[in-house]
Amino acid sequence: MSDEKGKPEGPGAGERSDGAEVVKHPVLQWPMLAASRTAAGIVLLDKHYRVLWANDAFYALLGFEPSDLVGQAGHGLVRRPSLQSSWFSNEPVAGNWQRVQVNRSGEEGSSHDAFMFENRLPSHQNGASIMWTFIDPCNDAPPVSSGKAHAYPGSLAGMTPVWLFEDRVSHALERAERHDGQIGLLLVSLDGCEVLRERLGDESLDMLQQQVGRRLIQTLRNEDSLSRLGQGRWGILIEQAVTPGSLQTVALRCQEAMEAPFRVGHEAPLLSLSMGIAIYPQDGDMLECLVGSAESAISRSEPANYSFYDSSLRSVLGSRLALKRFVQDALHYPEKNFRVVYQPRVSPHDGRCRDVEAQLRLMHPELGELLPKDFLPLVAELGQAVRLDRWGIERMAAQRVHWQEAGGKLAKLGLSLDVSMATLDQSVADRRPLDVFLRGLNLDLSWLCVELDERAFIDQAADQMHLLRRLVALGVRLAVSHSGHGPVDIMRLASLPVSRVTLGRGVADAIRQPDTPPARGLEALARCLEALQLEGVVTGVSTETQREVAGCLVAGFIQGDGVCEALEAEALTAWLDAGN
Repeated sequence: MSDEKGKPEGPGAGERSDGAEVVKHPVLQWPMLAASRTAAGIVLLDKHYRVLWANDAFYALLGFEPSDLVGQAGHGLVRRPSLQSSWFSNEPVAGNWQRVQVNRSGEEGSSHDAFMFENRLPSHQNGASIMWTFIDPCNDAPPVSSGKAHAYPGSLAGMTPVWLFEDRVSHALERAERHDGQIGLLLVSLDGCEVLRERLGDESLDMLQQQVGRRLIQTLRNEDSLSRLGQGRWGILIEQAVTPGSLQTVALRCQEAMEAPFRVGHEAPLLSLSMGIAIYPQDGDMLECLVGSAESAISRSEPANYSFYDSSLRSVLGSRLALKRFVQDALHYPEKNFRVVYQPRVSPHDGRCRDVEAQLRLMHPELGELLPKDFLPLVAELGQAVRLDRWGIERMAAQRVHWQEAGGKLAKLGLSLDVSMATLDQSVADRRPLDVFLRGLNLDLSWLCVELDERAFIDQAADQMHLLRRLVALGVRLAVSHSGHGPVDIMRLASLPVSRVTLGRGVADAIRQPDTPPARGLEALARCLEALQLEGVVTGVSTETQREVAGCLVAGFIQGDGVCEALEAEALTAWLDAGN
């Protein structure tokens, strides 16, 4: 439309209805006419974030006067509330609703809360590259959908808006404080972001960041929260199963997700991420403190790497990761890296050996011989517990056959092995449940006792009852291994097909003198086990007092370095031949 002199009408014509000049640059008239009449505040900016034009709703909604607005830096008009962190940047994030405060010419004391959405304009018509949309939260706050998907233009399904991310972190801190829990906050930075901007341009950089966001979403769990915080910046909130090791795993997986080349136009750049990790409560008990700790951590991180706020964690976890990789390699050739040793269990009444526990050892070239507590948790993390347990049983069975052929005392002793509950899994890859695997040994199995963690055994017994009965029918004895800390669940044990309870070294460690509460507690437990016709084994025995108190066991054994250390098969034979 034009008047009789051919001058364009409407917003963008260079003059507002009140006579104030608003914009010097002509823009497309019909889109701007529609924008001028919408209830949402609309601001057009050039590629340098300088204001070109704003509609009436923006002035009315946020209390601006039109004078001196054109040409101002947009970043000076909006800022993040609450967090004064550089990570929650004043720079808007394309394709994401943000909660912001809008200040008149950047003046303090004249701010107005709003939600803002940024769109990049592909046409760059007459210099207009960016459009901001503002909504008054008191009237029309952006809707929050269930889960993590938010159907806003240009947003990624699974990406949490910044304003909601901040809210989630705050509530996560409150929950962690109530339940004495932990949360993890990871700040993620795209390495070389400014170099990429200069090389590829704003549009291509935005496309790359969308692709990075998609990869991060696919890497994280549904219960984790991911938000884009600024140009080349993301935040990740972890609430479930938070440990330094689990957060390290998240960081490594996010970095691994960047390994494949990205694609933008004819370019296929290789991207990498730097990450800073902070943990509540040790690294900060308030939102600002936790973010500050994560910022401090990422400032120490090298490109394509991660850093904890507590720098000592990196060294500890690095050693653990190296050990985990060694264990993974060792499991491919267990006969070269593991060995089986045997620790006698003797009667507390006559000192005679009645049973032997088989224990695994891992030989490390630098750390030497590792005990089960040092490597079994890593084996479980690698999902190889069943494989290692079966290898141990096969080695025990072969040793048992050898002892039988040689004759002597060892051929008459029972053998026990502490195994993972995963070994009872009936949907193993080779489709051979434990009873089928044992039948394949073609041996009488009355010598074998399988020991399982008490709590896991009790929790899963109902689902595994048929398998447990099949094992008992094969002659296999079942035992529960109690940690030695906390009560023994006598009522539940009475309903399970077990014949033995092994008490961890915590029981023996508590016994300093006879006729003390720990000693009387063991005596009471011994009477309960006798009533249930269960054998008891007290492990970790190292003193004469502990041996004396353990004599309350009517049926059972004592075990520990004070009785005899774990021995190789040949040394065990010699120990027995010496009259034990």
